[in-house]
Amino acid sequence: MKIDTNILESHEAKLTVTVDSEKFEGSKRQAARQLSKKYKIAGFRPGKAPYAVVAKHIGEGAIVEQAVNNLVDEIYPQVIEEAEIKPYGPGSLENMPEMDPPTFEFLVPLEPEVTLSNYRETRIEFTPKEVTEENINEVLDNLRDSQAKIEAVERPIEEGDMVYIVLNGTRKGEEDPEKKTLVEDRRYPVIVEKEGVGDENEYPFPGFSRKLLGLSAGDKKKFQHTFSSEYEFEDLRGVTGMYKVSIEEVKGRALPELTDEFAQSVGEYETLEALKDDIRSTLTEQFENEARSEYETAVVDQLVEEAAFKYPPQMLEAEIDDFIHDLEHQLSHQGITIDVYLQSRAIEMQELRDEVKENAEGRMKRGLLLMEVANQESVTISNEVITQRVQQTLNEVAQYYSEEEAKRLSTGDNLSSLMSRIATDEIISNTLTLLREIASGELEKREAEEAEAAAKAEAEAQAEQETTTDEESAEETQESEPTTDPAPETTAEVVEEEEEATEEQSDADESEAEAEEAK
Repeated sequence: MKIDTNILESHEAKLTVTVDSEKFEGSKRQAARQLSKKYKIAGFRPGKAPYAVVAKHIGEGAIVEQAVNNLVDEIYPQVIEEAEIKPYGPGSLENMPEMDPPTFEFLVPLEPEVTLSNYRETRIEFTPKEVTEENINEVLDNLRDSQAKIEAVERPIEEGDMVYIVLNGTRKGEEDPEKKTLVEDRRYPVIVEKEGVGDENEYPFPGFSRKLLGLSAGDKKKFQHTFSSEYEFEDLRGVTGMYKVSIEEVKGRALPELTDEFAQSVGEYETLEALKDDIRSTLTEQFENEARSEYETAVVDQLVEEAAFKYPPQMLEAEIDDFIHDLEHQLSHQGITIDVYLQSRAIEMQELRDEVKENAEGRMKRGLLLMEVANQESVTISNEVITQRVQQTLNEVAQYYSEEEAKRLSTGDNLSSLMSRIATDEIISNTLTLLREIASGELEKREAEEAEAAAKAEAEAQAEQETTTDEESAEETQESEPTTDPAPETTAEVVEEEEEATEEQSDADESEAEAEEAK
């Protein structure tokens, strides 16, 4: 078997495999026996009809097709091994250009490759998000809104009012009746928001409710709006909508006063200050999480820009599939199917896939980058943590599913998939933490402190060892000196002995002199 390998720019391997003719002939005979078992041939037991009879009865083409399938199944694992490539997924037989000798052309997607920048030198300033009095007051306003008393008013529309309207919208310049309508006549309530609050998500377009300010019940108004070229929904980008609105009813919202009694009505708070303190504590934690998440996103996005990626088209298509699946899951919570969603936007599935491609590719690259960093930094997760997380997830699942469904999710392939997903999530989380510490300089600072502490501990240990060695040497020296000689006399004792000797000599001299005189 001969194998020629050609790596394509699409990060796929084109493998041209030439097989011995004899091997292919053997595969054809095997295929004929298989087919003769499947189809009844008069006069022969299943699997016993001669090749020529099978070919005449079923056709040479059917035998060749079966033989090719058999041979591909047999040689493909060996082809991958001998070609020394790492597939991302299963390859496909693209062509069989020659029959003599039999030649196969396989197209095999390759494992993705990520070339990282020197991410250890990346530094991005981290800016914490502080809680302000304005943030606290915004939460208090929302709490007051939840307890607002709504009643009809006879005055022009103001901020905070609930207005019942009838709205109609069409595309400007569109002649196709199916595409012309943007909003059919419908009655629904609108809350007139403060400027800049929730504008981007407002229906039917950002800033719509504020166009109602100053109108009164019974008034009608026409206006138009042109959607931006970067609007969330692609089919509305650059579209100009013509809208007609009728004001049917205006209801004002009376808000409760900010008092201790209001705080007590919200929860277990004795005073308004206690409520504010709790809000401040909650917002502090929320802002810390948001700032950390935004910072991690900024770090990863920069590293993605600096990195080089190679991946096969099949991988991106699989990511788009996951993106669409996630969208279907979100829509299901609203009771909407993907088909209804497509119809509401007047687009086909392929248009939706093209629309989400950029976001899907970005998500895929971020995932590839994080896993490559995790690999280079040897980021792992212990079996104990995985087991704990799996059990926690299964306990949560048991609260929302029947006992039979919960059991099904906790066994076999479902359990293996859950464990794999949790392990991946934990590794990515730990890798994000590592990158955050690198980019903010926290890791470098901690490593420097640890190195300094280690050096200090080592120096202290060495000094202690030297002191111990000196003491041991002194003890050994003292033990080695002779111990038979008397201890040396002190200076005072020597002087005293000399004086006594002098006096004794003086007395002797006087006695001798006296003896001479007597003579």
